[in-house]
Amino acid sequence: MYLRPGFVVVIVGATLTSLSTVIVALRYYCRHFLTGSVGVSDHLMLAALMFTWANLVINYYQDITSSKFKPSYFRIPEKRPEIAATVRGTLITWWVYRMSYILALCFVKLSLLFFYRVIATHRTFRRLVYATIGFVSIYTFASCIAAAFQCLHPPDAWDTSGFFAQFDRDPNTKKPNLRCYDPVRLWVFCAAANLLSDVIILLLPIPTLLSLRVPMSKRLALIGIFSIGIMAIVASSVRMWVMMLWAESPSASARFGADLLLWGQVETNSGIISASVPFLRLLFRRREKEERGVTQRKIDMSPPKPMGGGGTSQNKPLEIEYEKNGGEGSPSWGPFITVPESLGSASRNSTLVEPTHPHMTV
Repeated sequence: MYLRPGFVVVIVGATLTSLSTVIVALRYYCRHFLTGSVGVSDHLMLAALMFTWANLVINYYQDITSSKFKPSYFRIPEKRPEIAATVRGTLITWWVYRMSYILALCFVKLSLLFFYRVIATHRTFRRLVYATIGFVSIYTFASCIAAAFQCLHPPDAWDTSGFFAQFDRDPNTKKPNLRCYDPVRLWVFCAAANLLSDVIILLLPIPTLLSLRVPMSKRLALIGIFSIGIMAIVASSVRMWVMMLWAESPSASARFGADLLLWGQVETNSGIISASVPFLRLLFRRREKEERGVTQRKIDMSPPKPMGGGGTSQNKPLEIEYEKNGGEGSPSWGPFITVPESLGSASRNSTLVEPTHPHMTV
């Protein structure tokens, strides 16, 4: 059974976006009902999800319009009047998609960066986070403006006469005088900027985590939690490779357009999922507490120990809530991270677990 490439994009996009919706809904449930601390990072992720659904709707119309003609018709002047209306619809959907795709990725990145801003207590780390927020915001704004004004007169971006002219093999054919730039440059710039920002966001918390004097197993666990975003980097890298194939010629653009849209869906949804899954650990925290409660009751049934046993153990795991102190003072790790209790307070007389830098608590 033959499936149109555009239809495959819609099916894959609907599946991934539905999964992202479930993940984000569970994230809101955990943050609102289990911790009562829904923050800016959660709302930014919700905005990213809404733009991802918008991308899916655009992909659907791209599939509907492109299925009504064959790319080979572009080179046949007699066929062009028959397909002019649907080609115009396709060009409009691509014009809108350029901006919605850029905005969806922007909100995913800002959600992660605002989460970093909350847990950033080291001055250098905080400044790097603010600088990255500025970089992502500026290049997103510039890319959206460039996408909207691809032509000096924006409606020329979906002018069919200009589109068909690039397929004419006759050099004497009079082309319309449209003042537009090649959108391939914008796509390549956006792909490079997205990949660069993904790598920066992935590496930002690593030095801080490596500086913590905690057991290697806990250190690797924390790094693993923050490194889930590598899924988005892989998807972004594959999409950039597909884009290079797509940008070779107008014919290649028609051939690899569906692949470009497919990997765009994978890239955006993998970013949403990888950034939200760590928060879902709260769903299993109740079960852990119940199990610890049963164990504690069994211990309480044993003969009481002598007084003066030293109080709370320094190695007792503690769930430290974040966003309740604005990132100031003691470390405010998210509730999905379990760290030694002595890491959460400087007044517990612990010398076993300390940051290596005297002014760095996280």
